[in-house]
Amino acid sequence: MKHLFVINPHSFGNKGFQHILDDIDLCFANREVEVRVSRYPRDAVAVVNNYIKSVSAEETVRIYAVGGDGILFDCLNGMIGFPNAELTSVPYGSAEDFVRVFGAKANLEFRDLKKLSVAPSREMDVINCGTNYALLAVSVGLVGKTVYDANQILRKNSSAWSRRYTSAVYSLTAARAAIATDVLTQAYTVEMDGTDISGVYSNIHIANTACDGGSFVPSPYSVPNDGILDVTFIHPSGVISTLTKIIDRNNGKFEKHPNVFEYKKCRKINIKSDEPLCIQMDGEAYYAKEFNIEIIPNGVKVFAPENLDIVDYSYMAYSKKRGGISK
Repeated sequence: MKHLFVINPHSFGNKGFQHILDDIDLCFANREVEVRVSRYPRDAVAVVNNYIKSVSAEETVRIYAVGGDGILFDCLNGMIGFPNAELTSVPYGSAEDFVRVFGAKANLEFRDLKKLSVAPSREMDVINCGTNYALLAVSVGLVGKTVYDANQILRKNSSAWSRRYTSAVYSLTAARAAIATDVLTQAYTVEMDGTDISGVYSNIHIANTACDGGSFVPSPYSVPNDGILDVTFIHPSGVISTLTKIIDRNNGKFEKHPNVFEYKKCRKINIKSDEPLCIQMDGEAYYAKEFNIEIIPNGVKVFAPENLDIVDYSYMAYSKKRGGISK
């Protein structure tokens, strides 16, 4: 078995990541370990891909994405399609939604390299969107615009500045996107599992996991190993109304507002528009005119500490039939 650590240095600011290197030396003595540093967004895709190709297809390669969900996204896209590769996160980023799949307080467990090195692997579904793959979620519209604008600001500044002001920047870009009427009232042509559900939407959120945005649980029914995409459409309802109701949605209670949030499940969804589409995948955002999105059941092997299971977040959901919180 080989072990590849891919570190995002921007996750550590001015403090540096020497303690990570020390932990690796301590926990992986006499084992085959490689450490690479990602120089810029998407750099790790080629790093991981080339490393896996350099070893025997019969040998297991464990990939440790050190940082946040961004470096995890890059590592995933570098290893996809290699059955001998396994993936995990060593969480030090501003958003760690993958780790939250295993519990809101799982960070320390995933930082324990000794536990991770011997952790069992399990299969998880993957979202395919053209040539890109995501573990967590895809959003088109309001959230996509928010993430795109935030990334543009954060990447123009130092890593220390970005870490300090990440929340403030996202709040600013979310507020700016929320008053952009072209984003809030964009017309989409949508086909879901062969059914036409075209319309005007403020956002379309396509989830493989419950968590998103570092602290939110917008898709409480979503689990990453059921072969299903959980999709929430946000209907336009005015700026103030949308913002206030999104607070409930972010806490898993979108069912409180059935006129604003429409929830569906599918395996494939095609989205296009006459206007450019802004999409975010696991924190990476870009523009295009059309997206074909589908779930790949058991598309990747991940490894996590043995004592952690995938959390069922449906307890957070709002259910009118049960008078409030689902049990």
